[in-house]
Amino acid sequence: SGVGTILYNMIVNPVSGKIYVSNTDANNEVRFEGTRAPGDTTSSVIGNIHKARISILDSGSVTPIQLNKHINYNVAPSPSGVKENSVSSPLGMAITGDGQTLYLAAFGSGKIGVFDTTTLEDNSFTPSSSVTLPS
Repeated sequence: SGVGTILYNMIVNPVSGKIYVSNTDANNEVRFEGTRAPGDTTSSVIGNIHKARISILDSGSVTPIQLNKHINYNVAPSPSGVKENSVSSPLGMAITGDGQTLYLAAFGSGKIGVFDTTTLEDNSFTPSSSVTLPS
């Protein structure tokens, strides 16, 4: 429970034994959010359907980490730079043998995220284009 709505992949940190699960979590608060009838130009629903995350499983606890925590969903359109610092559709992962660096294939944004596992786990990382590589 709480790991995510759509789970894509999981990997085990070879040093700590923690499990990382790439996922998206759906915001199922508004019926038909993100959908619009053909020809409807009056809908004012702003898409906030899924959040890209990595959930960390450790000793029975789940800690979801939002990868795009820099996005203010109350501001539309998003300011310049938000897209460049974002990852979308977090799929495959790889981790270094020392357990210190996690690589994430972000299919939707066409990037490879590079995360220090310590800053990922304590949620102190800063989303930026400097931690993503073009795929």
